[in-house]
Amino acid sequence: MPTSQKTYEVLLAEIQKLEQENQTLKQTQINQNYHQTKINDLLQFTQYSIDTISDSILWLDEKGKYIFVNNAACINFGYSKEEFLSMTMFQVDPLFTKEIWDAHWQEILERKSFTLETINKRKDGTTFPIEVTVNLVEYDGKKYNCAIVRDITEHKLNESKLKQAALRLSELNATKDKFFSIIAHDLKGPLGSHREFTKSLSEKITILSDEDKFLNLQILNESSEKLYSLMENLLHWASTQNGMITFQPVLISLYELIHKTIDLLSLSIHKKNLTIQNLIPKSFQLNADFFMIETIFRNLISNAIKYSNHNQTIEIGCNFSQTKNDTNSKSHCFYVKDEGIGMSKDQINSLFRLDQKVSTPGTAQEVGTGLGLILSKDFIEQHGGKIWVESVSKEGTTFYFELGQHTI
Repeated sequence: MPTSQKTYEVLLAEIQKLEQENQTLKQTQINQNYHQTKINDLLQFTQYSIDTISDSILWLDEKGKYIFVNNAACINFGYSKEEFLSMTMFQVDPLFTKEIWDAHWQEILERKSFTLETINKRKDGTTFPIEVTVNLVEYDGKKYNCAIVRDITEHKLNESKLKQAALRLSELNATKDKFFSIIAHDLKGPLGSHREFTKSLSEKITILSDEDKFLNLQILNESSEKLYSLMENLLHWASTQNGMITFQPVLISLYELIHKTIDLLSLSIHKKNLTIQNLIPKSFQLNADFFMIETIFRNLISNAIKYSNHNQTIEIGCNFSQTKNDTNSKSHCFYVKDEGIGMSKDQINSLFRLDQKVSTPGTAQEVGTGLGLILSKDFIEQHGGKIWVESVSKEGTTFYFELGQHTI
């Protein structure tokens, strides 16, 4: 019907219909714009997430060439995105060759996703351990490896610490077992013998001559000294394990300290008719912990007496060397030297260890625990020093130890 012939009502209906269609088109456009905005927001959020996470994300093609990296990869490896996209993975993984990569790519195609550990190299040449999660991704008809790379340096350090802690725990258990072994055997035995001897002596005291009484009292005194020394070592060692002994350096007249130590051991020295040479200069003063130094020399001199034969000589001395760039300090190397039975290489290698019982009877069948040497080593190390031994079987032994640098 021609427009001029349409009634008003028909024209009004058509106009209303056109307005409705126009409104629908507008709403559709609004919806499309909103949907596009949401898509753009989601893409931006996704890109932001990829670029702000701490793990490196790297896409590689089948030839190992980088085609995408996130910001974290640039930060973690030290390359710009432009540098990365001109590189291949062979330039950052020193363990991968082309042959290994080809086999690796075949594994990716077969397994789709898996995790492995390797080493990567930064732009500055430093290497670091990584954990890589490999993912096969197909996009636009091509296949890629989307690798998520995590720096596991801290994890490896923690792993190492755990292993060290486990080793330390094992050592502590061995220490505990050794400690109880010492108490059960080495302390119980001498105490039992001491008790039996005093009981026998008390029963026979009325029939013994004065000479026999004096001899037995000397034996009793020597037995008491040995028991006291053993108990002292045990208590001191236990205190070091609990951190109860603190390092307290003072100025020590070392000659006098050694002289007093020799006096304390005079009965054992006279019994073997030994000559003890204290070659420490009388004017020498040492800045160190008095208690620890006294314990070190007492144990080393006792050890030398134990393994010396009759009429031999024990020498105690010190070698000095000037410390570089310090005219007031000298490095001290002390030694205790005997002419006794010496040690084999196996015996030397077993010293200073709680997990092995290495104590050998002395030349007069003296017994011991080996704990004195372990305690001495602990005290020397608290001074920042070290101890070592040189020995030849049947020719004698020399224990050396350094105490670092101390002002004289």
